[in-house]
Amino acid sequence: MAEAAGEGDQRPPSWKNAWPFFVAAGVVGLVVLGVVLSNVTRPAEDRAGDSAQVQYAINDVYTARNGPNFAEYRANTCAADVEAAGFVSEEQFLADNRQSLVANGHIEIPEITELVVDGDRATAKVHWHYDKTPDDVNVVDTIVVRENGEWKVCSS
Repeated sequence: MAEAAGEGDQRPPSWKNAWPFFVAAGVVGLVVLGVVLSNVTRPAEDRAGDSAQVQYAINDVYTARNGPNFAEYRANTCAADVEAAGFVSEEQFLADNRQSLVANGHIEIPEITELVVDGDRATAKVHWHYDKTPDDVNVVDTIVVRENGEWKVCSS
């Protein structure tokens, strides 16, 4: 019997025929590795957009008050406020916030609303309350400015 046309031309697949697939897989692997390394080596704050960084700055100021941690509070406050004559001293900051913690508990921020970033300046409404009085919510208009690439809470 004669073979059907074309059946004799079939050869078993060879790994050499798959080299374009291996090259493509290698390129994809290098791209994925680059993205992973970038995310591991850069802090979350650097990967976040301006709105998220503004929220981090606001949160850091309130976290410093909960500490109380004057160095953190000062580091997250704009230079204009820190250099102002009426800026709170470390002793007063610690005394006020320790007393508040005992009397009221920690400050909690359930939400930040109306966040608007305009260049190096942002505004937001910070909704906060003490954990001992969760129904007594305060809403504070907050200004945040970018100084040397970092967002800082500022009084004006």
